[in-house]
Amino acid sequence: MKKIARGFSLAHVLIASCVIVWFMFSGDVFAESVFLKDGSIIEGDIVKETDKATTVKTKEGKTVTIQRKDILRTLVNESYKTKMYIMKSNKEVLGVYIVEEDNESYTYRTELQSAEEYKINKEDVLFVSKIPPKDFIDEEVQKKAAELGIKKKYTREENLKWRAPFMRFGYSNIGIYIDSDINDAYSESRNINAFIDIFPWRFRNESGNGFDAMIRARFVVNFDEINPTDPRTQTFLKLYQVTLDESYESKLNIGQICGGVRYAYSMYYGVLIQPYVYGLLQLFVFHDEIKIESLNSDAIDEQVSSSKLGYQFGAGVDFGITSYVGLFIEGMYSYIGAKFKDGKTRNVDGYYIYYGVSWRTSYGLIE
Repeated sequence: MKKIARGFSLAHVLIASCVIVWFMFSGDVFAESVFLKDGSIIEGDIVKETDKATTVKTKEGKTVTIQRKDILRTLVNESYKTKMYIMKSNKEVLGVYIVEEDNESYTYRTELQSAEEYKINKEDVLFVSKIPPKDFIDEEVQKKAAELGIKKKYTREENLKWRAPFMRFGYSNIGIYIDSDINDAYSESRNINAFIDIFPWRFRNESGNGFDAMIRARFVVNFDEINPTDPRTQTFLKLYQVTLDESYESKLNIGQICGGVRYAYSMYYGVLIQPYVYGLLQLFVFHDEIKIESLNSDAIDEQVSSSKLGYQFGAGVDFGITSYVGLFIEGMYSYIGAKFKDGKTRNVDGYYIYYGVSWRTSYGLIE
């Protein structure tokens, strides 16, 4: 049994030796990349080697003979093509292509096709990464924090900038109707003028600048009880072409849903200040009534419907007071056309100053 084992081992040694000798003297040796001293790199198959020259068949099918004295090194892998990031002990970061490595140092190029090469001792290197060290460190920190259940603590500025209004409530008691007749008729009425905004999509960058998709539900209610001797009666006679000889009630009720886009720009001075502009189209009117009616009988019941089409433009400033609560002030122009009984189409909306509060939430940058 011992003789058989020895024979078996000897046979394997002989076979292995033959293979090695064959590779040593064979003309077909494969190599990936041949580095020349002028900085160029030739990729292909080494088909012949002598003491004086190496012949390479390139990937394009050409045969190139290179003098051995011009060859710097030959590599059989393509890892050198990957840009690496070396963080040195002094925290300096180098973006390089590592073309050679030994136990003590890295040889690298800053430009792959350049002949200039540099060496750095491994004892001067903290680590080598395929991604920039800052991104690498941030990623590792996030992984570790996730494992430990630790959330990043954001600065006050980050908390404010990385949150934008998701819902707002605005109210106005300052305004004027565009059309002089409408203003004369309804400006002294008791009124409610308010809106609710929702921003379902907020496309902002880390500084808080960007666009918001905006939906607005707005309510305008004007009502008043008027005596025929009131000076406004003459205006109502003109608008509705009626006779008013007893007390009557005037109403201007409009409810609308609008949609559009808002652009905001962020500045931070202890609080977040966001100037913005927006444009909206009236999408849907769910209550649209302009009318006068008698208080004592049903003899007078005149009403006018406004157009279903309209638009709004405005500009304002949001103030981020806390991460979740903000205040704002806004100027708005709105157009809603209505054709009255005298045959004229008038804008029954106007200029307003709104103020209110906002509920602010993250738009994707805070967990």
